[in-house]
Amino acid sequence: MKYIFYCFFAMMYGWCVPVAAQNKLGTPLLYSYSKADFEGGSRTWQIGQDSRGLMYFANNEGLIVFDGHAWSKHSLSNQTIVRSLFIDQHDRVYVGGQGEFGYFQADQRQSLAYTSLSQKLGHNYAGFADVWNTVGYQKAIFFRAHAAIFRLLNGKMHVYPAKNRWEFLGTAAGRLFAQDIHLGLSEFIDGKWHLLQGDPSLRKQLVTGVLSGDEDEVIITTSTDKMYILKGESYQSLPTRPSDAKDVYTPSVAKINDGEYVFASAMEGCLIRDARGNILQRISTAEGLPNNNVSSVFVDKQQNIWAGLDNAIALISYGSAIKYIRPGMDADVTGYSSYVKNERLYIASSNGLFAAPLSNTVQDHSQVRAQFSMIPGTDGGEAWHLDEVNKNLWLGHNRGVFSIDNLKAMPIATRTGTWNFLPWPSLNQDSGNAPSTLMGTYQGLDLFTHDPTGSRYQGALEGHLDSYRFLMPDTLDYIWASHPYRGIYQILVSSDRESYTTQLFTDRDGLPSSYQNYVFRWNGKAIFATEAGIYAFDRKEKVFKPHHGLNIFSGLPIRYIKQDEAGNIWFSSAKRVGVATYQSRPHGYQLIYFPEIEGLHTTGFENIYPYNANNTYVGAERGMLHINLEKYLENSEKPELVFSQVRVVGDKDSLLYAGFGDHTPRDKYHIPTLAADYNNFHFHYSSPSYGAHANLLYSFQLEGYDNQWSAWTSERQKAYTNLPSGDYFFRVKVKSNLGIESDVVSYQFSILAPWYATRLAWVIYTILLLCAFFLAVRWQRAAWLNRQRKHEEEINRMRYIYQLELDKNEREIIKLQKEHLEDEVLIKTKELASTSMQLMENADALHKLRAELGKIESGTADESDLKRITALLKDVDKNTLHWDQFAVHFDELNDGFLQRLTDKHPSLSRNDLKVCAYLRLHFTTKQIAQLQSISVRGVEVHRYRIRKKLNVDTQISLSSYLNSI
Repeated sequence: MKYIFYCFFAMMYGWCVPVAAQNKLGTPLLYSYSKADFEGGSRTWQIGQDSRGLMYFANNEGLIVFDGHAWSKHSLSNQTIVRSLFIDQHDRVYVGGQGEFGYFQADQRQSLAYTSLSQKLGHNYAGFADVWNTVGYQKAIFFRAHAAIFRLLNGKMHVYPAKNRWEFLGTAAGRLFAQDIHLGLSEFIDGKWHLLQGDPSLRKQLVTGVLSGDEDEVIITTSTDKMYILKGESYQSLPTRPSDAKDVYTPSVAKINDGEYVFASAMEGCLIRDARGNILQRISTAEGLPNNNVSSVFVDKQQNIWAGLDNAIALISYGSAIKYIRPGMDADVTGYSSYVKNERLYIASSNGLFAAPLSNTVQDHSQVRAQFSMIPGTDGGEAWHLDEVNKNLWLGHNRGVFSIDNLKAMPIATRTGTWNFLPWPSLNQDSGNAPSTLMGTYQGLDLFTHDPTGSRYQGALEGHLDSYRFLMPDTLDYIWASHPYRGIYQILVSSDRESYTTQLFTDRDGLPSSYQNYVFRWNGKAIFATEAGIYAFDRKEKVFKPHHGLNIFSGLPIRYIKQDEAGNIWFSSAKRVGVATYQSRPHGYQLIYFPEIEGLHTTGFENIYPYNANNTYVGAERGMLHINLEKYLENSEKPELVFSQVRVVGDKDSLLYAGFGDHTPRDKYHIPTLAADYNNFHFHYSSPSYGAHANLLYSFQLEGYDNQWSAWTSERQKAYTNLPSGDYFFRVKVKSNLGIESDVVSYQFSILAPWYATRLAWVIYTILLLCAFFLAVRWQRAAWLNRQRKHEEEINRMRYIYQLELDKNEREIIKLQKEHLEDEVLIKTKELASTSMQLMENADALHKLRAELGKIESGTADESDLKRITALLKDVDKNTLHWDQFAVHFDELNDGFLQRLTDKHPSLSRNDLKVCAYLRLHFTTKQIAQLQSISVRGVEVHRYRIRKKLNVDTQISLSSYLNSI
């Protein structure tokens, strides 16, 4: 958005003005928007404002909308001119165009969508032309074309055809009026049009507006700049101009307040009038309008005047507490100083001194209707400073000093240019010295003395020659003078008032810099404005230190300070002007800036003159800026805030909110839910405050992302990129320069998680995790079981190995035992064999004994044979012992066979047992016969007898039976 500031002085109307009158001294700030700014057509036909403060313009290119920051354009279905508009309480915008009428309303995306109502008409009225007026009355909407007036009520259309031609339709004081070109003005009552009576001249006039007046009056305005007053059902004309004044075309009118109205004119710009038609102010090209052809006017909630002009839209901050006072009628001049004396306002400028009368009945000087005049003799040079000296008004001028008396200027010192004046207490208190005044000039200090007969110029004082623009007393002895690029001088005037000495202080003496230092007075003491705030001089240490009482200015580059009667401190800091309002503790001072005039005041020659609470003058590049501080502080209404646009960027741009309708979702259905790819958001917001009210700061927070509110900034947009999924609230608020914050507005939205982070995905992840956990448990269990199996196998293997070892050991033991047994058996066998051999030997012995006995029987025996028989008998005796030994060894080898056999067959004899033992040992019959010393037949017989005793069947081998026992 491009805007231009304009500042103007109230001038007298020219010869073409309908009524000769004086403008007010103060003219409002003015802002102008060209076609390039709002991208519309050349003509704006009507202007309106909705409940949120958005501005609407019926334009040749369609419906133009302005939110204080951005413009947007919306077209009718047939792409024609929008002639008229009306905004209802629900912010539905009804419009009339060429052969078309309908309404704009927010759609689901909160964009303005157009709905045509023309199709509700019958074929008889389908060819209507332009709809010039659209108004709301009671619960109906009325559209006026020349041929008919269409009423929309409860969705149904009713037509009121014109008897001649409908020329006007409007509402005022709760009444609906229409004009027939020949019949005159009618009022709509109970569904019918009733003709009003009154001055017949109205029937020849084209009515352009009806306005509420005093009490029950209705003001009727015409296109020829005439006014009528309607009381009840009759009207009469008002004389608003002299008879010889030329006609002025006034196509539109709007009410500013109860006593002021603004008229649009085709040749004279905007005319401000009272209820009786008296002109209060004129705002035209001389006052800054781009041109004088004004086709429509409108007054918004802040008493700003909107004017539709050729190829432009102008905004006049009429209700602002800040005005321009421009003393030069032909050319702008820079304002350096101002002063009020004897009901006159004086302004010292870059080209002389101007004066204008004031009125003690008007507290706000900018509202005084007057004009400035140049005081002769002061032009042709800069008038720097105005001040009251010795009860007279003095002017410091480029050509010296002038004494101002009413509207006359008398030069009283012409040596050199003079900056300022300083009454000098030290000189005034000296005995025998007359009261005196020092003057800071282009070249040192000059002196004036005063006595009852007048003031006398004493000439220049001897001392260091320099330009002393700022002078301020400190003690009874010293004077401080500052120089913009050298430092600060401490001046001591001699007692004879003929000379002075100086001492220069620079950054070596505690100043932040040797440049941009200024000396002023606060609470009767000298203070020093620097690039780093306010400093004071420490007399003991003779250095400059930051002023603790004014630390509110710490760090600010201060160029001008002025304290008013209420204790407030007016100041200039770089391109800004502000005031530190004084409040009782614990608050102290509070800084208030005037952003409306940023960069408009004079830089390098700053001057602020706080005359009283209603009138403060600030030197400006075009005259003076006038601030009504009391009114400014009273205008403490809470600023409004709206979203202009909410856009999300993903695969493609998507407009979520277009600035219309309710931006706060009421339920979850209205909360936009976006795919994960749409995570880049752009928020555009603005405050529908216009003109001088548009200087605001914004703070925002994205709940769910930001931890705290942002710092205050003038930026009206915020972008977020790569937002994670989740639910968000974007909150924003606005603050005025008075520190008043708006309500927080918010926009809620949600970003879905990507497919891999959705609830289903998380369910799947959970299932997979559970499965993985289950599988892991199973795997772990299987691994555990496997380990257990392996462990058991290892244990079994160890057991097996152990068992093998045991078996091996057992086998070894058994083997050893077997070997031992075998050894024992071998031994026993050997013993048995030995016994058997012995038995065999016994058998041989018996055989030999028998032979020897045979010899005896034959009588051939000798004594040696008897000895042999005796020896043989001894051997036979041993045989019995050998058998007992054999029986013992035999039982040991055969697990007690003989004992078992004896137990089982007790009838066996000793000899039977021997034979059984021999059979058990598998001796042959021959061997048994030999052992028994019997014949083989005897053995067989013996075996037979044993079989009988044993009761062994003949089919069974006797040896087998014996082995089984």
